[in-house]
Order: sequence, then C-alpha cells, then structure tokens
Amino acid sequence: MSVARQGTLTGAAKELGVSHSTVLRRIEQFERALGTTLFKKLQRGYELSHAGEQLFTNSKGIEGNIDKVLSQVSGQYDVVAGKLRISQPEVGLVNMHPVYAEYARLHPEITFEIYSTIEMHNLSQQEVDIALRFYPVSAAPPDLLVGRCLGAISTRVYASRAYIDGLKKDHTLHDYSWISWMTERGSAEGWLRDNVINPRIVLRTDSVLDVLGAVRNDMGAAILPTHEGDRYPELIPLLNNKIVFDNRLWLLTHRDLRNSERVMSFIRFVGEKLVLE
Repeated sequence: MSVARQGTLTGAAKELGVSHSTVLRRIEQFERALGTTLFKKLQRGYELSHAGEQLFTNSKGIEGNIDKVLSQVSGQYDVVAGKLRISQPEVGLVNMHPVYAEYARLHPEITFEIYSTIEMHNLSQQEVDIALRFYPVSAAPPDLLVGRCLGAISTRVYASRAYIDGLKKDHTLHDYSWISWMTERGSAEGWLRDNVINPRIVLRTDSVLDVLGAVRNDMGAAILPTHEGDRYPELIPLLNNKIVFDNRLWLLTHRDLRNSERVMSFIRFVGEKLVLE
C-alpha cells in the first residue's frame, strides 16, 4: 500500500523505514503469491494495475487493524528462542562474550549471530536486531530506536615508557609519532588536527586492538579507551591524564521490536549484567 500511496519505490522505502531493494522484493513475492501483477512500471514510477486498484481499494479499511493485530500478536506469543543478530564494537572496546555465555546457558534455544565491527549496521532497516552504539554524552539515540544506556567509556592519549624515553627531553605533543584509530563516529585524526601541528601518522587502522599493539611496541602515541590503556604497566597516559573523548554506550533495538520477548529479554539481561563505570 505504501508503493500505491507514494508512487515510487524510494518513497515507499522511506515511509516503511526499509531499503529500496526490500520493497521491490516484497512486491515480487506478493505478486507471485497472488498470481497476478499489481503494478505497472512506468518511467515516472509505479502505477497500480487493475487488479492492484481493486486490492488497494478493498484493503484501505483494514491496514491499520492488521498492523495493530500483528504488533499485539508479536508481543503475546514471541518467546526467548531463535536467532539474535547483534552488532557490537570489537572486544577492545567492550567485551560482551561473558554476557553472551551466561545468557546462552539460561536460554539454550537462542542462537547468536554476532557482527564485531565499528560499521553502523542499520537498525532502522532491521539489518540486525540489536546494536551496541556509542553516542557523545551530549547526544541521544534517534526516536526510532529504544533501549538503555550502559554507561560511559573514556579515552586518553597513551604511549609506551620506552617510546617516551627515546624522545628528546624537551619534547612536546607535536614531536610524537601517532597511531590513528578510525572510530565509529569519525577518526582520531580530527582530534589530532585540532591539537597537533602537522601530526606525523605512522599507522592508520580501524581496529583498537591494532592500535594497542602498535603503542605497546613503541611505534608512537595513540588515543585508547582507558580500560585498555590502564591494563598495561608499560603504557603511560599523557596530557596529565586528560580525558580526550567521553562517549556513552547504548544497547538499542528498533521500536518495532519492543514487543519482542526474544529481543527485550536480552536487553534487560545485559542492562543488569553489564554496567560500565
């Protein structure tokens, strides 16, 4: 019905909050199931066929009721079983595996599908069921998403003692070599441009574990989460322990899944087990 109202796949996709290809696939599946053509493809977009016009007219009064019933049924009959697709930061940022293990013991009928990446899997298009995402302290997730804040993760600039000892005694921030960590919401190079004159970047990576390895092997200075940098006695925080970034970690799902016990049970469990300081 969205395609009929909007006249284009792009307009329907925007209304439904899904991708262009998803709308096209659903049309094709529906037409195959009905054994008839519902739309005529024109240069300006999509137009209802005769059969499509009849279906559209007869469906107008029941669309809202169908959505309401489906939502209620989803909440009433969903169980803690099936597949949970989760997009999470890599282990160096937050270690979710102990939580997964405990939850799996409690709910053996759940199967996890984990994407450990800084890439932003699209919750609005429901590419995943749940995502762990960082937002600045001053920001909040979009209204389309629901969930809870798990706490803050802070970062500082670190370098190894051996690397610092190898610099001249009167060195400054501008004399360091830098390992650049391309984070989920931009690159550490933005901070470097604002704070360091012509920073010399010796390594770029999207992996915090690679950054950590480079710093521990005396390649230069880098921005690291404090819970990682503080673990290693050979690393020292610079800038008088100044916090560089302070982001909050959110556990989120699409609001259409807020009645899914399979999804919300996991969110409640993580909220109780994983609270960041």
